[in-house]
Amino acid sequence: MEAKYTKIVPIRWDDAKGEVVWLDNSQIPWKEVIVSSKDVNRLAAAIKSLEVRGAPVLGEAGAYGVALAANNSPNSSDEILKNAKDAGDLLFKTRPTAVNLGWGIRKIVDVIQKAHDSGAKPTELKEAAIKAAQKIQDENIAASFKMGEIGKSLINDGDVLMTVCNAGALACDGLGTATAPLRAAWADGKRFKVLVTYTAPLYQGARLTAWELHKDGIPIKVITDNATGHLIREEKVTAAWAGADRILADGNVYNKIGTYNLAILLKHHGGNLYVAAPTSTIDPVTKIEGVRIEQRNQEEVRTIMGKVNIVPDGVETINPAFDRTPPELVSAIVTELGIARAPYKESIAKLLSMEGSMAKQDV
Repeated sequence: MEAKYTKIVPIRWDDAKGEVVWLDNSQIPWKEVIVSSKDVNRLAAAIKSLEVRGAPVLGEAGAYGVALAANNSPNSSDEILKNAKDAGDLLFKTRPTAVNLGWGIRKIVDVIQKAHDSGAKPTELKEAAIKAAQKIQDENIAASFKMGEIGKSLINDGDVLMTVCNAGALACDGLGTATAPLRAAWADGKRFKVLVTYTAPLYQGARLTAWELHKDGIPIKVITDNATGHLIREEKVTAAWAGADRILADGNVYNKIGTYNLAILLKHHGGNLYVAAPTSTIDPVTKIEGVRIEQRNQEEVRTIMGKVNIVPDGVETINPAFDRTPPELVSAIVTELGIARAPYKESIAKLLSMEGSMAKQDV
């Protein structure tokens, strides 16, 4: 099945060099820049600057970052564990809203802790960390293909679809999350159109989602964010597909700023908002009041991609990275284990209890 799709590798571990290698999202579509580093601080900077981004890939990056710190450590089990925990703390602070980042970090720290407590040799701790991080990536890729197969049932011939931000392979590995059903449906012969929103201020829809879907030959048109209401009505948009950076147990979805706007517009016009995310993105513990919406650098709003200043000097800006879409505006949540629908407290709990849930399984 994979042969039908353009393969995009957003991040990986280089065994020969002991480095983390990633595709710099900030340079696309102008050029494809591959970065490699043995420095956890460099990886943390890449996450903060969105060279590496997207919930599932952040889980991989967090895991690889902790494994990198372990691999860089002297051959002392205590030093390996300490450095792994310190790296985890550093990496987590870069993008605190994205639940997968902390999830990936904790997975590898737990692996190292267990190996340490069992008396494993330092080399065994390092090998266990790397293998566990690679397993997380393998599972993300497998989950993306499952989401594609499950979610394609929600797409019909003749649909007009919309996307927000980028929840494709660059952000999620494999087929992506929100793009996985589109790519799987297209590969199966279904034919539809996709309107890709700019997703200002970093234009991740225009730059990244358009780049990915175009590679697969899916017909797309890029639109401005403030054209969405008009085009949902005039183009008779049937659904929008979104990823998620965090999904609460009650079905509240945190995703790129602008998702909430789309949800309201779709509800008014009789369309659907579909969210696709692996179960590792589900946060079964935190309540709304416990989620901190990340405020990003004002310069991202003040300028166009850091190159052209469009805001008068001295004028403040507000730059929230995410918004919260309440469950009553979410038509369905597609995961690697199935589709959750309202009432979400029951359907999400059922998914998390299933064997194979990425939120539950040990690495």
